[in-house]
Amino acid sequence: MRETLTELRQSFEEHLLRQEKHQNTIRSYANDLRQFQQWCVSTFGEDSTVTSLTRSDVQDYRTFLLTRNASPASVNRKITTLRRFFDYCSGIGAVEKNPATDVSGMSAEARVPVVLERKDALLLARTSERNPGPLEAAVILLLLHSGLRGSELCALTVGDVHMTPRESRLFIRGVRGKTTRFVYLTSRAKNALRNYMRWRGVAIMAKRLRKEALFVTYDGVPLSQQSVDQLVKRVGRTAGLADITPSMLRNTYAANAIKSGKPLDAVAQVMGVASTKTLQRFKGMVDEEKG
Repeated sequence: MRETLTELRQSFEEHLLRQEKHQNTIRSYANDLRQFQQWCVSTFGEDSTVTSLTRSDVQDYRTFLLTRNASPASVNRKITTLRRFFDYCSGIGAVEKNPATDVSGMSAEARVPVVLERKDALLLARTSERNPGPLEAAVILLLLHSGLRGSELCALTVGDVHMTPRESRLFIRGVRGKTTRFVYLTSRAKNALRNYMRWRGVAIMAKRLRKEALFVTYDGVPLSQQSVDQLVKRVGRTAGLADITPSMLRNTYAANAIKSGKPLDAVAQVMGVASTKTLQRFKGMVDEEKG
């Protein structure tokens, strides 16, 4: 074999970059492949090669994941990663056949999305607003009232904010920059963002700075997905709510929007969802609650 598994993995990551895949997607593939590589070394030794891997080997790896109590969704994602990686290897002539092609995934029931109860959502919002600094309230209320993804919030720049006495909205770039949308802010989210911008000094920034990251930590470091996760969990713990995540706030926005009577296609557009199919679960929850 002309390339090692490590070299092929790195080449695959460069291929994904050229395809303009999202950084989160590339990171996920890289982590899955590193785990698979570690399993290959522990199972076959340091001299194992990609060309020697068979369908049975991939099936054994799937069994190994299950013995480690990996969820069916996690197993399916890792097998999908291998399938795409070996497709790439086949395409460049590193292997003759994709050993993961015929390896089936695990059946799993669709996970019920976690939605905060109204009292908990209000408690979380109030707790963030009582924080001495303005960052927590701006992040929590934008996620809770606008349905943003954590990654979208991190990607916001100063120039993406449009705030006038009549309306306030954010310009959101979709995944890989191929889709865009405007998100209009509620008065509560607008006030939290205005307080944060006043602290940030955005109002007096020169136009040449409008491409700077909007959200930074109190140390001046641009907000990352990890820091958003930590911030949300920290505010949740202060409010007495354990294991709160940004996705829960996005789920809560979706459920509340549907409950208020907004059509699914309108909610999908605001949230940057390609299909209303993913929102059907929320509609089912709302209908069941009403029933």
